[in-house]
Amino acid sequence: MTKIFLIIILTLVVSGCRSTDEPTQSSSPETHNQAALAKQQQRKAKRHILDYAKADADYYALVAKFERDEAHASDFDDILRIYPLTTKYSPYGNVEQAQKLVAFASMEEQNWEACLHATKLILEQNYTSVTGHYGAMVCHFESGQQENGEYHNVMLDGFIDAIWRSGDGKTPATAFYISSTNDLYAFVQLNGMVATGQSLVYFEQRPMNAIKVEDPQTKQESTWYFDVTAQFRRGIFDGIESRR
Repeated sequence: MTKIFLIIILTLVVSGCRSTDEPTQSSSPETHNQAALAKQQQRKAKRHILDYAKADADYYALVAKFERDEAHASDFDDILRIYPLTTKYSPYGNVEQAQKLVAFASMEEQNWEACLHATKLILEQNYTSVTGHYGAMVCHFESGQQENGEYHNVMLDGFIDAIWRSGDGKTPATAFYISSTNDLYAFVQLNGMVATGQSLVYFEQRPMNAIKVEDPQTKQESTWYFDVTAQFRRGIFDGIESRR
């Protein structure tokens, strides 16, 4: 009985050694390449939260439509939502802010060429810019370029109307949709109001700028609400992507 038991033990040990010593089947070079490619694609996908390629394509298609004078009201609504998803968007609007100062200083100096250059840079960065189209309209008119001035007047009106269609601004639930701080204040001013105060509030976990405005004619005060989720969201996404 002991002899039989020893034979069984030896058999198990030998078979175990064989299974350990036998090489495992190696993956083919093609399999290795596919695995490496899959990992590379996963890393690339993780770096980008948004589908920038699609957003950029949609954005430029709409810009081309505006330039061909084929746009409808819905196109103004659409591009306002698409722009914050593109590679061109900055939640801080650094280019727009800097060139806005140049454009307005040029207006005061009646340097229309410098003004048009500044507004061109703004619109190259952000074609939805109310500030950019306003400046381009004024400076084209003042430099005698009537047709171009009228074009930017149409664009300016189109984007202002689109903001009004997004809400009435009277409550956080009906806030105006805005993606640029520059445009927020331009919108207030172009509607004949003066901003006298600002605070940040939240409605259903969405950030809102509550802007106190005053009618300079009647001195009546009210509060306009602007949904600035697009700016906050993109700032968060950019921060996450920069750390990856």
